[in-house]
Amino acid sequence: MGNLNDISIDRAELEKIIVSFNGKINNYIKLLKQKSSEEILNGSILKAQKIINQLLPLENEFQKMDACHNSFLSVIRGTRFLDSEKTTINVSEKSNISNFDISNIDFTPNESYRIPILKSLIYLGGTAKPSDISNFIEKEMKNKFKPADHEKGTNGFEKLWIEMVNREKENMIKEGLIFEDKKTEQWEIIQNGINYLAQFTN
Repeated sequence: MGNLNDISIDRAELEKIIVSFNGKINNYIKLLKQKSSEEILNGSILKAQKIINQLLPLENEFQKMDACHNSFLSVIRGTRFLDSEKTTINVSEKSNISNFDISNIDFTPNESYRIPILKSLIYLGGTAKPSDISNFIEKEMKNKFKPADHEKGTNGFEKLWIEMVNREKENMIKEGLIFEDKKTEQWEIIQNGINYLAQFTN
């Protein structure tokens, strides 16, 4: 066998291979997300569920692999690899919901957002930032909102409907329908949530 010290590495070529490999997997994940989106828009929840069941473990493993690749690239570059993408959370920077009395106004109650939350997570590929979830729900509910829903919420929430979405999110976490990653602040649908959506959506 040759001496390991004699092995030369073309760093640029190696980096190119890693980036290309990661790009191909990422494109495949995007394709699965697009297919699940099409199924949810067509009302085929069960088909979307099957796609999500394929997608979630693949995406989780890809994220781990991508992190390892980033660390490896930082070594061969001789510098720390920094994430180029900054995550901005626009919906809920505050998770503590007060018991503010809103019983005297006509608004959409928090439980009405359960199905839209689950649908948004399916549509967005199983895991999403609150800002993306809110954008989906706003489009989904645009003809169903009541005037009071657009009033300012409590605890810093820009609108009351956004506060209601976050209240329902807390309930859904307790019931084991979704999961919230406290580090990334992303929401993730889990199997119970997929089953719930399939059961209560035509």
